Amino acid sequence: MIFDELVLTDVGPFKGTQRIPLAPRSPERPVVLFGGLNGAGKTTVLEALLLALYGGHTPGSARRARTYDSYLRHLINHDVDQNQGARVELAFRAVHDGAWRSFRILRSWSSGPDRIRETVTVLRDGMPDTVLTEGWAEYVETLAPRGVANLFFFDGEQIEAFADLEVAGELVRTAIGGLLGLDLVDRLQEDLSVLERRKRQEAATGEAETEFLRSQQGLLARTKRAEEDARHVLDEADAAYLQAKRAADKATEQLTREGGQRYQASEELRDRLREAAAKRSAEHKALIDALAGIGPLLLVGPLLERVLTQGAAEQRQADNQNLAALLADRDTQLLDLLRGQRATANVQQAVAEFLTQDVEHRKCGDGVPDLLGTNPQLLAFGERLAAGDLAEERAHLKACVENLAAAQSALDDAERAVAAIPAHDAVAETLHAHQEATVVLAHAQTSLESARRDLQEATTNRQRAERSVENELKEANKTLLESEEALRIVQHAARTRETLAKLRAAATERHVQRIQALVLDSLRSLMRKDNLISEVKIDPVTCAVELLTHNGRLVRPRSLSAGERQLLAVSLLAGLARASGRMLPVVIDTPLGRLDQDHRKRLIQRYLPHASHQVIVLSTDTEITPQVLGKLGGSISHMIKLEHDPSLRTTLVTEGYFEAQPADPDYEDDDQDEETQR
Repeated sequence: MIFDELVLTDVGPFKGTQRIPLAPRSPERPVVLFGGLNGAGKTTVLEALLLALYGGHTPGSARRARTYDSYLRHLINHDVDQNQGARVELAFRAVHDGAWRSFRILRSWSSGPDRIRETVTVLRDGMPDTVLTEGWAEYVETLAPRGVANLFFFDGEQIEAFADLEVAGELVRTAIGGLLGLDLVDRLQEDLSVLERRKRQEAATGEAETEFLRSQQGLLARTKRAEEDARHVLDEADAAYLQAKRAADKATEQLTREGGQRYQASEELRDRLREAAAKRSAEHKALIDALAGIGPLLLVGPLLERVLTQGAAEQRQADNQNLAALLADRDTQLLDLLRGQRATANVQQAVAEFLTQDVEHRKCGDGVPDLLGTNPQLLAFGERLAAGDLAEERAHLKACVENLAAAQSALDDAERAVAAIPAHDAVAETLHAHQEATVVLAHAQTSLESARRDLQEATTNRQRAERSVENELKEANKTLLESEEALRIVQHAARTRETLAKLRAAATERHVQRIQALVLDSLRSLMRKDNLISEVKIDPVTCAVELLTHNGRLVRPRSLSAGERQLLAVSLLAGLARASGRMLPVVIDTPLGRLDQDHRKRLIQRYLPHASHQVIVLSTDTEITPQVLGKLGGSISHMIKLEHDPSLRTTLVTEGYFEAQPADPDYEDDDQDEETQR
């Protein structure tokens, strides 16, 4: 994948439309360097990239714990009407159906009276693709899965957090889960833990029943037992509903992946195809009918103009009253010329008779010779065509052609959608499983609603009985009877979690050796103390990260400097990204905040130019300073400056970088210092 362009319209500090070129201008120069002070919009650029790709499923900390609606509302520029909204566009290239294709995803949103209205459109090779738009959430997982997004899109805050090995272990666990598809195993383990904890609490409550509650007799005790029974039934119904809901969601997800939903909507898609075909046929017939009129005359427009000009000239000559006399004089002069040239009498007589007959033949009803033969009706018709009828016909034909093109495009989309419908045999099993899961979910929901009504009724009876007994009994804790069913669930849940843990460890252990080697290789490339760490160990079960020296001694993270811990985090990200095998751009926001000069130089020289085929770095003026741009060598494709204009209240995007300040001696002598240290 290669990002080509990011277009921001009224997003965050970017007011109006700002276009940001992202594509490297040469494969040998993969780094695109952004420069901007704090608050200029660097983080907004990172968040806009994630938002364009993932929408409401944006991974990481981009949403800052907000709901999606409040996050989108927060992103609209403060000087813009919330009803006008904002928009992000991301143009990129990726391999699709075995060839490179260009994509452009447009995501716009505005604030409505009660909620955010969001619109998403996907263009493929410059044309809207409705099928891709409808299935974008599924398709983007094939390009850049959310499980590995944090390995390629991260900011300085994440790097500082990953420097803690406990947090790094969780990163490794999450990344390995995304790489190997083990996140489903983790989710199942969590669900089992919740279920086990709930059942243990129910059993413990039964054991802790107080002597005071055992002494109560009569109506209050019976109503409490009835309420407890109803609550227990409700818990079981709730657990059954949750289990059925998870099974139904899983079946729906499987059905979506295999195209089952498209198969279910096959009749609708085929109806859409038939309507599109009928619409295209109607537009084609309308174009043919339009061409049956005066439309072909548009092909001879210049000739028609010449005919009208000539006809007007001839009409003016025909209206001239002296024309007959002039022609008569000319005939006389012609006969005199023949006599003067001593033409024979026969020739003279023949010419005279011809001239006389010609004049008689051309005379109109009023006796005036119609020598040029103009037709006023045809001339008026031609003038009417030139004055406006042909222009109207041209506009009508253009509209017919445009309507036909739109109908053809809709027909092509409908044909592609129908072609994507899987065969019945391919989804029959999945459809059956989905139908069964849906039926089970409906029964579970009915049972849950019935249990809630029963509990409400039992609670009402218990409250009525409590009003007739002493006040202290009103505050007595309700108890739950110990249940053999609860104990059985606890035992089976524990055994199942142990089995899942072994499964996860076995799957992780098969790949952890390669991940360790890649992380160590990145770490050795970045660390100044080349012999400090000689081995990286990742526990397959806990995913805890350990650093060992050449003699096997454990390196405590506390013994590392803040910069070394940050480089450790970058090494983890780089190693895991290489292990993923994904050719994705790397986007880094403010990566050098806590590094010393030497570590900063190593990161600039050894990591940034080789992190990916496209590396987008968002830096402040104190991280990659103008004096150290040369350390990136020929790796920089182009530089973009984000500068906030207080008068316009917006961030402007221009080519360039921060202006150079007086030379920094620490960087001038970096190469010499490193050679001396060696």
